[in-house]
Amino acid sequence: MNSEDAFLTINEAIEIIEAALKPESLSNVQEDMFSKIWEGRTYEQIAEDLDYQPEYIKYVGFQLWRSLTNAFGEKVTKSNFRAVLRRYKQNVKIPEEDTRKTNLKSSNLQIPKHTNLSEFMDVSVFFGRVDELDVLSQWIVQDGCRLVALLGMGGIGKTSLAAKLAEQIQGEFEYLIWRSLRHAPPLLTALTDINEFIESEPETEIPATIDAQLSHLLHALRTHRCLLILDDWETILRDADIAGYYRQGYEYYGEFLKRVGQERHQSSLLLLSREKPIEIATLAGESLPVRVLQIKGLKSTYAKQLLVTKGFAGTENGLDELIQLYRGHPAALKIIATTIKDLFNGNVSEFMGQSSLIIGDIFANLLDQHFERLSNLEKAIMYWLAIARQPLSLAQLKANLGIGVSSSELLAVLESLGRRTLIEKEIASFDSTILFSLQPVVMKYVTSIFIEEIFQEIHEAIATNSVEKLRLLKSHALVQQESDKIQAEQVRLILTRIKERLYLVMGTKVMEVHLQNLLAQVRENISPVMGYAEHNLLLLLE
Repeated sequence: MNSEDAFLTINEAIEIIEAALKPESLSNVQEDMFSKIWEGRTYEQIAEDLDYQPEYIKYVGFQLWRSLTNAFGEKVTKSNFRAVLRRYKQNVKIPEEDTRKTNLKSSNLQIPKHTNLSEFMDVSVFFGRVDELDVLSQWIVQDGCRLVALLGMGGIGKTSLAAKLAEQIQGEFEYLIWRSLRHAPPLLTALTDINEFIESEPETEIPATIDAQLSHLLHALRTHRCLLILDDWETILRDADIAGYYRQGYEYYGEFLKRVGQERHQSSLLLLSREKPIEIATLAGESLPVRVLQIKGLKSTYAKQLLVTKGFAGTENGLDELIQLYRGHPAALKIIATTIKDLFNGNVSEFMGQSSLIIGDIFANLLDQHFERLSNLEKAIMYWLAIARQPLSLAQLKANLGIGVSSSELLAVLESLGRRTLIEKEIASFDSTILFSLQPVVMKYVTSIFIEEIFQEIHEAIATNSVEKLRLLKSHALVQQESDKIQAEQVRLILTRIKERLYLVMGTKVMEVHLQNLLAQVRENISPVMGYAEHNLLLLLE
């Protein structure tokens, strides 16, 4: 025992903790672990003493220190808990010994005996998602869903929501396993890792083939009640192609999902992804054991709570408009909150008065990861939606894309963009037509990418003196025949910015000569393949 504890015994320490935690109390394993920590034992030694795995003991410790931090109102850790308890002793009425023992006897172990949480995140600061937590808990605990896909764009809060859910329902499971696929492990590697953890007999030989490993895991999922959480699923899916299909060498992950979703067992797999795997689209249904929850931004109330942690009062003018503008996206709001604090001295209204929507490098990086995965036709549709500045119908998109794209192909690509959570869908009030659009932040990002691509291809066309380098300038109109308001936005936000980029590089006179030369080449080669090229070059010369 440390000499500092001369005025505090282990029994007093536990009584103080019980008083602070009321109406909750220490679980048996938490009390046993705390007693060992009091003796100066390490987590590894405690695990050996109590016959638990070290990762499990570390997780029990993580939950204990977090609970004590909340109870005492200050940070409590393995290194400072004695000082905190001594200070607290002076101000707390210690309950009678028999009351404490009664509480301990009635408490149940709320942590699964076997946990493997190498990727588990801290959710001590968590806002909202009450409805989503209720739905997921209902599906997994009450309805016994075998497979649940939690989908949403990068930074929307999938991982924190899953971690909060696991924290709340972990007592329902014998095994809790969390893994990230961000480094794209081969399926055999992932299965071996999971099977070796679940396998209770160390001498049992784990099968060497994927099929045998799958069967072994399904047997374990039938035998034990397991919650398996797999994050970053999109990293094993193909990019530059329709969403939901697997990279070469990772196709067996699809078979893994089919078997987990279709075969009977008592466990649940929670899959986190920015894109919906094609198997989920096939297997899922509202009353089936495979279901999908696609999450969006935080509701205004909870988004304000998030902004309070960034130094706002939560009552500033313009705060509701700011949250709506960024659709309650947690990552975007955190980034923009820093910008408002640093550049606008925390004045939300002044920031909202700016004409330009700010994205920020970190959030732009998240969108880069999404955009780089798109097929060429998906990018073409995203560009048209950004140019339009308003929702477009299926017929309008088809007309913009031209005769080279069939209706079935367009529908497949729109479904793919939906699986990537990149487009929004709404029903027109006047005729019930389905309309497609982009969130304001995504529209801003796609517009910036479009402008940069147009600039680069014109620059290359001038350098090579060849209109063959023109691609988007042929396939997309910079300004469309729309209402005056929409045209004014297209001119201000797209055409003018392209002009500015071009003229800044070469100067007005030189650039006009080059554009005239490209225009002459286009006119000499009149054919459908030139598309909007002549129209766009004339606009750039105005």
